[in-house]
Order: sequence, then structure tokens, then C-alpha cells
Amino acid sequence: MDELQMIATMLDEPPTPESENAVRHRLLNGMREPERAARRAWRRPALWSGFGLAATATAAAVTGAVVLSSGTTPRAPDPGHGPTAAQPMSAKTVLLTAAEHAAAAPASGKYWHVLRVQSSAYYSDRGKYWMLGRQLIAQWSRPDGRSWTGYRTLGAVPMSAKDAPAFRRDGSPDPNPVAPGLDKDTGTKTFLVCDTGMTFKQVQALPTDPGELRAALKRAIPRAHATAGRTADEVVKNCVTDLLSFVPAPPKVRAAAYRMLAAMPGVTAIGKVTDERGRQGVGLHVRVMRDVADTVIIDPGTSLVLSTSRTVPKVPGKVDKELYVQVGWTDAGPKIPTLP
Repeated sequence: MDELQMIATMLDEPPTPESENAVRHRLLNGMREPERAARRAWRRPALWSGFGLAATATAAAVTGAVVLSSGTTPRAPDPGHGPTAAQPMSAKTVLLTAAEHAAAAPASGKYWHVLRVQSSAYYSDRGKYWMLGRQLIAQWSRPDGRSWTGYRTLGAVPMSAKDAPAFRRDGSPDPNPVAPGLDKDTGTKTFLVCDTGMTFKQVQALPTDPGELRAALKRAIPRAHATAGRTADEVVKNCVTDLLSFVPAPPKVRAAAYRMLAAMPGVTAIGKVTDERGRQGVGLHVRVMRDVADTVIIDPGTSLVLSTSRTVPKVPGKVDKELYVQVGWTDAGPKIPTLP
């Protein structure tokens, strides 16, 4: 089945050849933490447990238990393009375009490498302001199960302009400072797939058919996992973004994941956006559960996830962000990471 036939089959309303070609042209060418001492009252917002951004705590990162996240080498934005949507487009078209390019992506090298900036929200009870604590986390994983984790703190920033004055009056504190380091992880490396640890070999064996992959992911959900009132399909939709972001899935499995997500409800396109590194992509709004949503920015031309972020009730900004700076196979060995 060619791509246009697939789109006609999976979209709610089959596009015309003219509209589909126009969208394709735009896409491809435009394109938790430990507490501080008692004198400090840092507080992380309460989140439901489970998949997604809240599950990857910084504390796990600095002990070498962090899972991989993905991204691209940074590039400058195209002139004249701002962070707002350029033209409306279908989320399904965006995902299917990414699927086409995911299937052709290279998959060779000594290490599966991911470099990401993790930002987590904290609230100061004393100063009455919100801030984002930031860490640079890198991971190198080999198919034989060996892995290394590198990290360094990037300091904190106020969550919004409203928080900036109080943040500065408080001395611009870092709620979770971490000294630069590189650790060789113990045990066999596993990757979280729907909250179940899978070895490299198990990840490589995931189905390449969208329907079969959907069933496999449902089976991977632990029986004791708290779904917080969500259906199995809603849980799967949430964890697919993790599969696409940080797991070394083969190209055909990534393509199947994009096609599976394209067929699921609750995913809408925001439009063309630029991330914090100035890279251009397309934003997708993924409803996780009532009042909780993820924003995922992907580059359809490479199929790579550029960033993910989450909003929750009673927090005036993104409660967790993952900015994926580099991702993919490499022959370069582990070292203490620096931000390019």
C-alpha cells in the first residue's frame, strides 16, 4: 500500500491529492528528585504515577537508572518562521509522513546514544514562585547490554516572567545540583516500553505491523500498573511517545508506532513550531487523561522526536520537559556530556 492510499485509509476524511501534496511539501521542506536541606522548601507538583515524563525522575538519572530519550543535532530555524502554527495540517498526515521516513532511517553503530536536557518543575514554598531545574543527561547503550550514563547540572530558570523577580531575589537557586560525572551502569541495560523493562533483543523483536504492535504494547502493561481510570488504549497512546523518543527500536518498528498513533483518537496537530534549540518541527497535542496533556514536537522529515512536555492542573507552565539534543547510533564512546 503506498503512502497516499494509507492516508486515505487511516484519515477520518480522505485528503485530495492537491491538499496532501501541499502538506507534504510544507513538512519536508519547512522543516523524583531528592529534597534539599530543611532550610529550603522545594516542592515538586504531585503527578499521577506511570508512563511518560513524570516517570523519568532526575534522581534516577544521576544514579545511572535513567532511560533513554531522543532528539537531533541542533540546527538554526529557517528565517521568518516563529513559534506559532504556520498553516493547519492533519496530525495523522504528520505522523504518517514521519512513519515513511522512520522506515528508511539508518541503524548501525557501536552505541545507541541519547543526549537530552531534562527540566522539572519545582515550587518554592518560601519564595512563592515556580522554577525549572535542568539537567543534561547522556546515555550510551550497547546491544550486549552494557551501558554508561553521563550527567551535569545546567542550573535552574524561572518558569515564567511572573516568577522571575522572586527567583532572582532568592539568589537564582538550583533545587537539585549535580556534579558532572560518568558512570558505568551495572547489570544488563533495559529500556522502558509501557513501563516494562525490555532488553535490546526484546526491543528488536517488537512487531512491525501497527495492529500487532498495539497488541504487544497492551500485553506489556504490568498487571499491577495503576491506569488512573484510563483504558488500555489510552495507556498505550501515552507510552508510544516514549517508544519513539528514547528506545532503540528498529526503523520498521518506529514506522509502525507512528502509523499506530496516527490511527488513535486524542492526537491533534498544533502546527509548525520551533523548540528551545531553534530547531523546526511540527507540534502535536496528545491527550493523556482528563486535564493532563503532552506536547510532542517531531521533525517529520527525519522522524525524530525533538521534545516532549507535559501540562497538569494547578501548575502555570510545563511541569516536565524533555529536550532531545542528539539521538541515534554512534561509534563515539562515553564521556561526561557537554551541551553543544
